[in-house]
Amino acid sequence: MSHKIFLRFFKITIIAITLSSLSACYGDRAQSEQLFKKYCNEEGRVGQFIYEQVLLGEEYFRPIPTDEKELSRLDKRFYIDDKKLLIDKHRFKQSYIFNDQVKTMLSPIGPIYSFETTIVRKSDGKVLSKAVSLLNMLDKSSEYFATEGETCPTGRDIQRNSLFNKNHHNIIEKTFSR
Repeated sequence: MSHKIFLRFFKITIIAITLSSLSACYGDRAQSEQLFKKYCNEEGRVGQFIYEQVLLGEEYFRPIPTDEKELSRLDKRFYIDDKKLLIDKHRFKQSYIFNDQVKTMLSPIGPIYSFETTIVRKSDGKVLSKAVSLLNMLDKSSEYFATEGETCPTGRDIQRNSLFNKNHHNIIEKTFSR
């Protein structure tokens, strides 16, 4: 008799653990989605923010190479003026700090991450511009584990570029000119 009671108790315990685990997963999903939506809609949290536009002198530019091999190694983000000008990356880094897509966890539920790119002038420490995107790794198509995730901002521009990445990739061009 005690063996049957033990088996019944064991089955009930397993069912309770399974149900509580499933409800925790769905609870985390709802909480993560709600928090992510709140972050995405929060004024001034997501997007591209240009605080000061800077005119660069001739010393900050270099000729655009004609060699295909050298062209392929260039950081495309340092082109400005519709790819007519190329900023000398070495010279640029003497005067400015370019922090590209620094990842910060906003919430372990999801988890939700913020990716922030900033350009800071070294002489006075002023942030000239920043781009911020969010990523919720709790993918809607997956029941129990993260795959790609949900991004903010969402969508694509007319050239089919992800808006999540676009603000990070064109921040130099939006901040500097000649």
